[in-house]
Amino acid sequence: MSILDAGQFVPVATGGLGHPGSTLAHSMVWFRDALYLGASAPAARGPEDLGRIHRLDPATGAWDEVFAAPVQALDEDAQARAVWLGGGGILRQRQPAEAMGRAFGICAMTVFQGASDAAHCLYAGTMSLWGGQVLRSEDGISFAPVMAPGNGDDSVMSIRGLTAFGGRLFALPSGTITAEGLDRERAPQAIVLVSDDPAGGVWTEACLPGFGDPANRGVVSLCAAQGHLYAGTSSPARGFQLWRTKAEGAAPYVWERVLTDGAFRYTHNLSTAAMAEFGGDLFIGTRIPGFGYDADSDVGPAACEMIRQRPDGRWDLIFGEPRFTPDGLKVPLSAMGPGLGDPYNSAIWSMAVQDGALYIGTQSWEPNDIAMNGGGAPLRGGFQLWASTDGEAWVPVLVDGNGSVTSTGVRALLASPVGLFLGTVNHSRLLQTQALLHGGGADLAEVSAGFDVWLA
Repeated sequence: MSILDAGQFVPVATGGLGHPGSTLAHSMVWFRDALYLGASAPAARGPEDLGRIHRLDPATGAWDEVFAAPVQALDEDAQARAVWLGGGGILRQRQPAEAMGRAFGICAMTVFQGASDAAHCLYAGTMSLWGGQVLRSEDGISFAPVMAPGNGDDSVMSIRGLTAFGGRLFALPSGTITAEGLDRERAPQAIVLVSDDPAGGVWTEACLPGFGDPANRGVVSLCAAQGHLYAGTSSPARGFQLWRTKAEGAAPYVWERVLTDGAFRYTHNLSTAAMAEFGGDLFIGTRIPGFGYDADSDVGPAACEMIRQRPDGRWDLIFGEPRFTPDGLKVPLSAMGPGLGDPYNSAIWSMAVQDGALYIGTQSWEPNDIAMNGGGAPLRGGFQLWASTDGEAWVPVLVDGNGSVTSTGVRALLASPVGLFLGTVNHSRLLQTQALLHGGGADLAEVSAGFDVWLA
């Protein structure tokens, strides 16, 4: 077992593949011997800012755009919804175009064979003004929706977390968008959806709302591990909870709570983020939305932690804050504090296991802090990629956005037969605006927008 070296990473896509508004390499999957990349334009302004699916031929290095969301006119309600996508302050006052993409993001992808699928199909979850949906493709070229917008509630902004388990496909409604406002994190109901035949378009609630606890404002991550399906929640009142089920019998299934109160760090572990099975254990990365501070709930700032959940219910703190808990004293086994010792690492956004090593990608808000509060100082920072061969000793692989200060997060990691793919989120436009408002920004004048993809 060995860990990849920084010098092995080469760019295979830059600048959003020609679409500056595509700032987010949101999801990746390996299908039919090719990489499929779901791209999002979270600050969509007009008909060019679409949800797109790109395919990379690893033999030639050539990209094809296999899906672009259809463009449709904005009625009065959609126009009001679209205004919220730009963010806050000055950006929010910019009016969108008269038409926009039916989806402005592809936030989840997986490969699954349902009851009526002749073979494994590619499924994708979308972000939309008109309600997120699930798309299906048999050949990786033609895509069609297999879910009503928002599964019947068009205020549900996106469908993410697509995970196959026990012959069923599970999905997470996420975010709420209406004419009155936008919450990118929390859906109208904190639920998990399930279907054994997505092609048929029938989806069922796999759990009670919030798993029966109103403190759970969202279900935000899923992972199949240890013979269970695990679900992580978001709770600005108590901190995340971790639940699991064997998904036996009919939905809603019997779920068991295995962690609560943010692993007893409470709201400083407001939400789970990425999860992955490694060495027979479940690794859970945490986060606080935004720049490590949830303004709506006045929680934070705080950096992320990593928790290791064992099959028998025991858990370890890998990096984070030492503390006394009902399960005894927990000290970080890596001897590293929150954020891997960096207070700007607010989230573990992605995980992947490649050749016996676990890789994790962070979200860092250091460039944003300098842009807003640095008085024109040169920006620094960016995402970090870390790796471990035993889950306890961690080494940095890439730092400072791998040379791009506007690449603030690793939004997608994918282990594949040809190597490890890494997809970024690029905040160049936001950072330019922040820096110009606070006396800087000259160093960003020539920075290109759009996501990047790296391969090692």
